[in-house]
Amino acid sequence: MRPALNASLALCLLGAAAAAVAAPEADRRAVTVQGEGEVYAAPDRARLSMAVEDTETDLKAAQAKVNGIVKAYLAQARALGIKDEDVSTAGLSIDAQYDYSGNKGRKFLGYHVVRSLELVVRDLDKIGDYLGKATEAGINNVSNPQLESSKADELQRQALAKAALDAQAKAKMLAETLGVKLGPVHDLNAATEVVRPPVPQVRMLAMAAAAPESGNDQMGFSAGQIRVHTSVTAQFDLLAP
Repeated sequence: MRPALNASLALCLLGAAAAAVAAPEADRRAVTVQGEGEVYAAPDRARLSMAVEDTETDLKAAQAKVNGIVKAYLAQARALGIKDEDVSTAGLSIDAQYDYSGNKGRKFLGYHVVRSLELVVRDLDKIGDYLGKATEAGINNVSNPQLESSKADELQRQALAKAALDAQAKAKMLAETLGVKLGPVHDLNAATEVVRPPVPQVRMLAMAAAAPESGNDQMGFSAGQIRVHTSVTAQFDLLAP
């Protein structure tokens, strides 16, 4: 009987300790508020993602074609001022394609070869030129430019600081209104959203046509501003006056 009695006593002691810890938590008074912070900045670079695709029954012929287009475009991009460290051409996929619609089993259609490229353009005045040269070289898959800021981390910190101050000001106002003192932060959560300005959709045929105006004018491109929005949910203790 003694082991059972000792176990029961231990459980009682644990329960009492837990209740003692939980008691102050249950009596704690707090206020939860949400703070908002927002900063704006002009983008200073753009990320261009593109690819060249071809399907041939001869694999070497397909590879030679896409590799030739990539080399031709890189020459054009370097002439526009792109640096090697801002170019990535490592993306490559080869897929054997078949037609299964016939009654005689699958029919080999050819090898589909894709070479993908990613460029970081630091002169936004030339974005349209980079896209125009891509179509001239034979690039047949271009995504819309993604505008970025090289100061993204700093912008997020600034927005977070604004959101934290906003949350503190709201909590202080509520505490003063209720006639209590604002205590320390008990819980804190933050979320950040980066909103980039829209860019014109790239239309390959339109960009391929030669025009006396600049590539950006041809696209109707305007950089706009990047908006960094941060929200902070904070719980402050409320203290008796």
